[in-house]
Amino acid sequence: MPQTRNFSLPQRPLPGTLPPGIELFVIGDVHGRADQLAAILEAIWVIDRTAEKRVLIFLGDLIDRGPESLRAIRLALEAGTLAGVDELHLLPGNHELALLDVLNGGDHQLWLANGGRALLVETAQDTATEPFTGVRERLASSIPEEFISAIHSAPSHVRIGDLLMVHAGLDPDASPEEHLDRHRPLSDSHWAGIRHKFLCFTDGWDYGEEGYFKGATVVVHGHTPAVREDLNLRVEAMAEMDGIDDYRAICLDAGASTRPQIGWAHFYSRGGETMCQIFTAVGSC
Repeated sequence: MPQTRNFSLPQRPLPGTLPPGIELFVIGDVHGRADQLAAILEAIWVIDRTAEKRVLIFLGDLIDRGPESLRAIRLALEAGTLAGVDELHLLPGNHELALLDVLNGGDHQLWLANGGRALLVETAQDTATEPFTGVRERLASSIPEEFISAIHSAPSHVRIGDLLMVHAGLDPDASPEEHLDRHRPLSDSHWAGIRHKFLCFTDGWDYGEEGYFKGATVVVHGHTPAVREDLNLRVEAMAEMDGIDDYRAICLDAGASTRPQIGWAHFYSRGGETMCQIFTAVGSC
């Protein structure tokens, strides 16, 4: 395995809390960077347990763009054992939702143009002159059925205490119940696709009668890279992942769509405070 290093930001307190007896690990966009994912799971395994129950959540976009989507899928399915956690959640990203649509007979051209071709090369090579019907069948047979089933049945988000995990973010103009509907159609304001409105909102993500306000809730998300450069050259760029104070958000997309960098975080209780530490597993570009 090529060398992967884990960089980190300093430990810091959160404004909210975790339920008693739980520590949480969250992994951002992977995009087929299987070497870095393997290193993260190994790193989680060796972290001393701080609570009775350890939970691991993937934020989606395990696949596409990078070189080893199939291996990344297998690692994610085995992550409970590999990382030594008690509960595992695989949330869907926009790339998983696009894949499901293609497997269900939807238009494949947009998926291919948006990074799906990398996965297709792994599963069904030499397809240039073949009707996509046959390619789709081989694609479906190459992807573990357990993964497809998990994505089909996964919720849009997971909330644990004052942390809300979702692929892309929330819509400040919609209630959480409306926005986080698992089966709403994809759009620019979808929970797996929203960008600008969510990323620029500074009023907080607690919800009341008058809409959102700044309280204890922190949204942990991916989808839009917080890091757009090689952290081997400037690790200080990791600071952009921590938007807790200004935005009540943590972005764990460390740019895996273009380079071997995966963001992840550890949340735990210590001395009456809920703590967070943000990491990035970084390979050689």
